[in-house]
Amino acid sequence: MFIIILSNFMILKNWAMKYKIFTLLIVSCFFYPVISPAQQSEKRSKDAETVNALLAFQVGVPSKEMQAAIKNNMGNTGFGGALAVLTNPFTWGRNKRNSPIRIGAEIGYTYYGRFLSDVNINGYRGSYKTSYGILQANALVRLLPSTPAPVRPFIEALVGGNFYLSNTKENLSAIESALGIPAFDIDSYASAGFNKGVAVGCSFGKKRHKDAGMFTLRLSYNWGSDIKYVVRNSLIYNGSTLQYTVGRAPVNYIMVQAGIGL
Repeated sequence: MFIIILSNFMILKNWAMKYKIFTLLIVSCFFYPVISPAQQSEKRSKDAETVNALLAFQVGVPSKEMQAAIKNNMGNTGFGGALAVLTNPFTWGRNKRNSPIRIGAEIGYTYYGRFLSDVNINGYRGSYKTSYGILQANALVRLLPSTPAPVRPFIEALVGGNFYLSNTKENLSAIESALGIPAFDIDSYASAGFNKGVAVGCSFGKKRHKDAGMFTLRLSYNWGSDIKYVVRNSLIYNGSTLQYTVGRAPVNYIMVQAGIGL
């Protein structure tokens, strides 16, 4: 059911409708029986779950307003990877026990593409390649059923930052690359913006032991302050150096992640 809802969610083009559906998913998680009667009598033992993690492939889907900073040939989406690690605070002391709370952090990078610029420098026409992406780094608080189950949903609140990273270098031909000629780095540009968001997800599978992995889907909605970015095809030579135009766009995107969770 979760996969069906997710697939229908992703094909929607109306962001207002996406926001409503995302809110409904979050609200529904609050009504899921996070702590079942059997879990209410959970015992303190060495088998208490101490750490949860997620290693995932991710796809970023920017809002229409944010797409000004993206503008690629991949449907204005991006792809990358992420790692999240969370810990059970009720295992920090001597009396360890399971709980529905996890505290941790995530870091990930989404590659959004590249563009080529042809620049005339004193009669020499050179080709330059600018690659760009966004790194996300967030603190997480997760609520989930206290003990592992074949289907284990969770909900998260997150806060952190988005970091736009770009690098411009010479665009070498296939022959130059084959000869091992290094590409000359022209410049790098970075900007940072505040980020906050909410996420819902679910892990599927039966754990044969405490550290066994489970297939996990996670969907997050992120929004925050503006980021600055290199405007596509704005690279020019001003007589002494190469320079580019910097634009500004709001941060508002959906992140879809699929991977192995603990």
